[in-house]
Amino acid sequence: MTEVKSAAANLSGLWASWVERRLPKSRQIRLGQRQIFIVPNKLAAAMLGLILLLFVLAANFQNSLIYIVCFWLVAMLTLNILHTYHNLSGLSVRAIRAEPCFSGEHATVELELSRTERQRKYAITVGWPEQDTVRVDLIDNQTMRIKITHPTIKRGYFRIPRLTISTTYPTGLAIAWSYFTPDIQAIIYPTPKANPLPPQETHAGSDNEQGMEIPRGSNDFGGIREYQHGDTPKQIHWGKYAQTGELYTKAFVDYQTDDCWLDWDTLTFPGIEARLSHLCSRLLELHEQRQTYGLKLPGTRIEPDHGEAHKTRCLHALAIYGVTP
Repeated sequence: MTEVKSAAANLSGLWASWVERRLPKSRQIRLGQRQIFIVPNKLAAAMLGLILLLFVLAANFQNSLIYIVCFWLVAMLTLNILHTYHNLSGLSVRAIRAEPCFSGEHATVELELSRTERQRKYAITVGWPEQDTVRVDLIDNQTMRIKITHPTIKRGYFRIPRLTISTTYPTGLAIAWSYFTPDIQAIIYPTPKANPLPPQETHAGSDNEQGMEIPRGSNDFGGIREYQHGDTPKQIHWGKYAQTGELYTKAFVDYQTDDCWLDWDTLTFPGIEARLSHLCSRLLELHEQRQTYGLKLPGTRIEPDHGEAHKTRCLHALAIYGVTP
């Protein structure tokens, strides 16, 4: 029994290697004679058995009517197999993108299916038979975009696995199929920790806005002060001098906001994934609160900012930390 399983595994590996060489990964594929496989199914096998039985009866009894029925069934089976092949032939599939998601969720892959002007396509199934499939008809439109999903396990780069394109149209007597390995990958973010502990976050200022006097180089006016030796004529408040006859200097301030830092080094969680999950959860909380935050990872520093683009950039940094493309 073990030898049988081993032989089956070897055959499966050889088949996968052969398919990979024949149909390498790409961004787009156009199905033709080299890309399409077709075999009769169980119903067609039963029909072949019936044809063989009718042929034996016709030969034994020299019955012309049975011969006619026999040859008619052969012609119908052949025509159905050809129709099944042509229903898939000429179809183009292009990988558009793979949307990012969190680890453990389903990554969404967007594909574009297109046909030639005169070739309508019916009952085309695209996807992973063991996961998610989409069935489409290309009748009124020459192109159509579809989305299929695949589960993810860990963060990092998720290379989209080989998917199957198949059809049994028109009668289901045969199945024609091909494989397409999209040359794209999805970014998988760390799983946000459900109940994160508050991290030891550092701030650029105190709890309130603080001003810092800048004698030159700032445009934010903060008031006036007494003249000091070394102040330039540009800094002198001449309006005040005209009123009082005494020299005063214009003061400028810069305000520092209470920026929050998500710092890897301040965390005490054991393990890389635990820290990344914690930072991811805290990042999402700060984004929902519309706070300004920055991210510090070993070898990576993202300055404080806010907004959707900043969130995506930080999540991307967490996703690929320590991962090779």
